[in-house]
Amino acid sequence: MEAVKTSDGSSSSSQRHRRLGEFLRSKRGLLSPEDLGLPRSARRRTPGLRREEVAVMANVGVSWYTWLEQGRAIGASDDVLEAIADVLRLDDDERRYMHRLSRRPPRAEFPVDAERARLEALIEVTAAPAYAADPYWRVVAANRLARECFDAKVGESCLERFFLEPGVAGRYVHRELMGRSLVEQFRAQTARYPDDREFDEMAARLRAGSSLFREYWDRHMVGETYRVDIVFEHETLGMLSFEPVSMSQGDSPLRLYTYLPRAGTRTAAQLERWLSASSDDIRGRTAHGAG
Repeated sequence: MEAVKTSDGSSSSSQRHRRLGEFLRSKRGLLSPEDLGLPRSARRRTPGLRREEVAVMANVGVSWYTWLEQGRAIGASDDVLEAIADVLRLDDDERRYMHRLSRRPPRAEFPVDAERARLEALIEVTAAPAYAADPYWRVVAANRLARECFDAKVGESCLERFFLEPGVAGRYVHRELMGRSLVEQFRAQTARYPDDREFDEMAARLRAGSSLFREYWDRHMVGETYRVDIVFEHETLGMLSFEPVSMSQGDSPLRLYTYLPRAGTRTAAQLERWLSASSDDIRGRTAHGAG
């Protein structure tokens, strides 16, 4: 079967293997010989492990591993990839990312419209800030609390707003860790949709506009979930603290993000007061209009 061509003429297969090679080179560069119990050569001029060292430790050929890092379309079994992952000390999220890039995922149609309708209904009855977003973090549905707390706007990307809109990231207490978590999850998504060039185009815009995004993106960091609580200063509600929860159904491209008020903080009480005041205001306007 002929490989799918991307907008720049390259095949989706070559894009996947290129990304895999870049990822492996980045992770190799983060380790030293001492990390693996190897002696350090006095003539070593560059940081990180050598390709030969990774190949020997993973019990694969040096030439074959070199081709893998160069992005060539060579076959790799799960066992071989796991051996390489062990040498590079990849965590579970990084291993999933590596495996997704190593093979073409099945292309299946998903009933997105029906899924969006279900998520909209679920979000509206959720008693915490919640919204649904596509793989580019573009909001497709949001409840009142999400719109108030996070200024979630349907059709706009939370990722781009965090890194490109002045003042958005600055509200977060753990700005750097938040930025890292967002970049890690975005990179994990790119392995799910290797045919989609919009990820590369979006990454290019973010790299050009945000030094924080560029720092974490260029380090090929991968993660499936947030690594930190979301704590930020709201202009009217004060300091809010949430435990983020994200989930998706099967192969759905839509993801549900729910933010649970962190126990031991005033967040839940602040949200309840806002909802009560908001409801009173709505009832007051309705009564005034009826009169």
